[in-house]
Amino acid sequence: MKLQLLDAIGEITEARTAAGLWQQGQGCSLTGLSGASKTVFLAALDRLLPEQGSLVFLLSGRDDIREYRRTLNCFYSDLLMQELYPVDLPLVQADSRNREIQAGRVAAMRILQGEERGIVFVTAEALLQKLPIPQKVLGSGVVVTLGQQLEQQELLERLIELGYERTTQVDAIGQFCLRGDILDIFPINSQYPARIEWFDDTIDAMRSFDLDNQRSIESLSAVKIVPLQIESGEDFSASVFDYLSASTRLVVDEPSRLFELLQKLYTESSGYADELWSPAELEGFCAQKRAWVVAALGHSRLQLFKDINVPVRSVAPYNRNLELLTGDLQGWLADGQVPVVMMSSDIKARGLADSLQSRNLNAAFVKEGALLRPGRITVISGELTAGFRFWNENWLLLTENDIFGMQKKRRLHTKNSGAQLQYFSEIKAGDYVVHSVHGIGRYIGVENVLVDGVHRDYLLLAYAGDDKLYVPVEQVGMLHKYVGNEGQAPRLSKMGGADWKRVQSKARAAITELAEELLRLYAQRKIVPGHAFAEDTEWQRDFEERFPYEETPDQLKAIAEIKADMEKPEPMDRLLCGDVGYGKTEVAIRAAFKAVMDGKQVAVMVPTTVLAQQHFMTFKERMQPFGVKVEMVSRFCTPREQKRILNDLENGQVDVLIGTHRLLQQDVLFPDLGLLVIDEEQRFGVAQKEKIKRWKTGVDVLTLSATPIPRTLHLALVNGRDMSVIESPPEERLPVETYVAEYNPGMIKEALEREMRRGGRIYYVHNRVLGLENIAADLRSLVPGINIRIAHGQMSEDMLEDAMIAFYEGSCDVLLSTSIIENGLDVPLANTIIIDGAENFGLSQLYQMRGRVGRSSRLAYAYFVYKRNRALSEVAEKRLQAIRDFTELGAGFKIAMRDLEIRGAGNLLGAQQHGHIAGVGFAAYCDMLERTIRKLKDGVEDGIPEPDPVLEISVDGYIPDDYIADPRYKLELYRRFAGLDYGEKDDLLDEIIDRFGEPPEEVEVLWRVACLRALCRLLHIRGISVKPGELRITFAENAAIDPTALMQLISEQQQYMNFKSGVQAQLIFRTVKLKTDSLTWLEKNLPRLAFD
Repeated sequence: MKLQLLDAIGEITEARTAAGLWQQGQGCSLTGLSGASKTVFLAALDRLLPEQGSLVFLLSGRDDIREYRRTLNCFYSDLLMQELYPVDLPLVQADSRNREIQAGRVAAMRILQGEERGIVFVTAEALLQKLPIPQKVLGSGVVVTLGQQLEQQELLERLIELGYERTTQVDAIGQFCLRGDILDIFPINSQYPARIEWFDDTIDAMRSFDLDNQRSIESLSAVKIVPLQIESGEDFSASVFDYLSASTRLVVDEPSRLFELLQKLYTESSGYADELWSPAELEGFCAQKRAWVVAALGHSRLQLFKDINVPVRSVAPYNRNLELLTGDLQGWLADGQVPVVMMSSDIKARGLADSLQSRNLNAAFVKEGALLRPGRITVISGELTAGFRFWNENWLLLTENDIFGMQKKRRLHTKNSGAQLQYFSEIKAGDYVVHSVHGIGRYIGVENVLVDGVHRDYLLLAYAGDDKLYVPVEQVGMLHKYVGNEGQAPRLSKMGGADWKRVQSKARAAITELAEELLRLYAQRKIVPGHAFAEDTEWQRDFEERFPYEETPDQLKAIAEIKADMEKPEPMDRLLCGDVGYGKTEVAIRAAFKAVMDGKQVAVMVPTTVLAQQHFMTFKERMQPFGVKVEMVSRFCTPREQKRILNDLENGQVDVLIGTHRLLQQDVLFPDLGLLVIDEEQRFGVAQKEKIKRWKTGVDVLTLSATPIPRTLHLALVNGRDMSVIESPPEERLPVETYVAEYNPGMIKEALEREMRRGGRIYYVHNRVLGLENIAADLRSLVPGINIRIAHGQMSEDMLEDAMIAFYEGSCDVLLSTSIIENGLDVPLANTIIIDGAENFGLSQLYQMRGRVGRSSRLAYAYFVYKRNRALSEVAEKRLQAIRDFTELGAGFKIAMRDLEIRGAGNLLGAQQHGHIAGVGFAAYCDMLERTIRKLKDGVEDGIPEPDPVLEISVDGYIPDDYIADPRYKLELYRRFAGLDYGEKDDLLDEIIDRFGEPPEEVEVLWRVACLRALCRLLHIRGISVKPGELRITFAENAAIDPTALMQLISEQQQYMNFKSGVQAQLIFRTVKLKTDSLTWLEKNLPRLAFD
């Protein structure tokens, strides 16, 4: 139906004229168009042309991209829409790894040159910059084809030349790794990574694979690999116009505004004139191209194009006045007009058609058939932002936005969160590990040992007193990587287990105490009666519809969980965790509105006055149209105002009260408190937390936290506390361009001036209060006239908040502060942060501070600066490497896990548990906590898990170095073998072949033994022993054996075997009589003993 709308516009005289000119090789100037009508008209022109081509839009800024993208998505949802991101002008000694930006540039260049059809948006900033000549980007890569003769080393050297990074496993764009005859690579121009397999020097097979599970997706006949990063130089002599193919539809949007901005940016960047095109040059290039130049009111630029005035006008908004809408629709029908109404979904379209029919209007929801039918109101689904009508046509378009107000914006930026980090579970030579029996040791590596004529791999551990322990690889599950205190090597345990048992015993006692406290609070909430809120009202649904963005799946899940809790008769106590700026506030607003709709009051408690002010404005803006009274108590209120607000609160006239710990004072009285929302509870003091605890009794509580929680701890705590997690990124959010560099005044000056040029603001963080004034003086000498405010924790609260409010309101350019800005301010126009002395901050701190920028659709920059000529410690180097590497959206969990390794786990559960986490290691601690909570909660003694089956079978089963050389991959596979589920045995073998190639006999034997162990686990077989002349199977007391099948097996083999009954029954066979080797016989006969 939406395409019929384009066809209807294509019938308009002006559209046919413009399309005719294009086919004659001429562009035109289109005036009168604005908003959605502009984009829809251009889409109609594109549809009129016989030859398919890409669309390229030259726009002033990213706000224009957002508007175009939302409308184009209605008609081109199957096409890639890509911005040509501008690049930074040269920055001295800065190292950035933002491959998403680089990949976007390459994707845009491919579309520009016609290699694939798509839509490219080019802002003024990107248009100015000189580009590499097209051949350098798209012609200088490598194409690998099936059956091609290509030496492996030759390709590896070429990939390094192209800027690709060699790693041990491909888990990000721009990486490659080699395993024997298999090369994995993620080309910057591809949606999926590729797996290339050799036979001798011939490309034998190629396939794409999934980054999350490393499994193949589909076969490929060719893989194109374009350069990852192209250095500037003499080949940077092209403009965007040099890339355009003959079929490309070029659109120049509002040229007067565009060229005025180009001139401004060019003047401000005069120091880099050699790397930029002048606006005059760009105007000349543009005049030589066939283009559609679009301007609402005409323009004085690009006069070479023929002018076509399109007679179109917008429609007046109805603001939910259905009576006025009904009258207009009746009038239009009477005049012979055909109204078309577009709603954002089929459900809404059907609902509106029914509503109009109930008002005696001829309306129909149409998915097929004619769009324009005289005498009928046609209702369709689609996501245009505004309606319009052409003066000389007998039809008009209305949208949901015209009738009901703001329509939701689609979250157009989607990002696969990817596989969770392997770092925490990976064990490398030299790491400290925890053995479940012997305690903390140092991992030396994998050693192949010949025992009784059989080669086997063992994990070698070093313990106190130079003792060594050889751990069979099938027992790898008994090892965990040790995570404890930052910079402190743990004390090695003594072998034998007595030393380790003492440490475990102390930890277990503390864990039991913690678990009992968690569960006591949990149980208390279940006993104390709470308020069961009613199900959602029509107002609630209406309120939520007005949220201007489409909710992420995680947001919807969290909202559903919170509402379900609120509708139960016991008090809610739920923790909502989410990455920085991921939409936790909207979830809290909906919970608050639900409480108010049920006649209850809401308290929102935040740690700072600035946050209180921000929440107050957000809550008020969302709730005021529904008559909800939102107030705030803070130092911004005069004593008289506070007295009035608290009096209204006590009289039940205030629905939502927002404030800091001021809410805990005795004069704050809620007659009917139903919900308490606490933002960043960990930032309140001990005394304040005690008061909050008393508040919680009988009241629903929702706690918000931006601190990423490691998943293992989440799983351990989930039985003791209700928790929701938001991990989906917000809409149209770009990853922050991240640089790690030595301090350089030129780089700082450029970063400050660039942000100020675009009207933005800058955070400058330095964590020594004494140095702030000197830094302020340095910055003023670098950029004369810059307006700087200083903020740190030693200032009075009034002065601190005055500085923050000044920054928030835009009366200063730079907020120079300590890490006090780590949590709190949400300033969309602040899109550059410079962290001085970055080596002195913790990784989570660095991540949280980087999260202060990039909270709008603008590209943001973060500079992590360390002292010149200073050798970084290993810990500091790891932190800076991690913050540089993890630039993608939603990296909070990855950062949390890496920080756990670097920093240790001490603060996750408070100081009381710190020593015990350090004593046993984080993984063992979480395991003990989870078991203790489960035991106390369910009343079931978890006890010692059933021991793994012991298989004593003398076979050569190991992973040879010439099959897998990397010890981390070996260890990963040994873990997979040790924990194999019998039902997944074939999948594992397929994955091994897919990732590493056909396995040698030793690996195949290893897999067969692992399958046998998995089957024994399933049947509760305690062990299998194969000795010369004898095969012995020992059953556990609770063996899950089919007795009929067992009797059948015994009857078949009775002359060659003995059966011993008892607590652990045994079958003993004389192997000399078996017709095959023991392993094959077991593979054939053991599955028979399972129940069908």
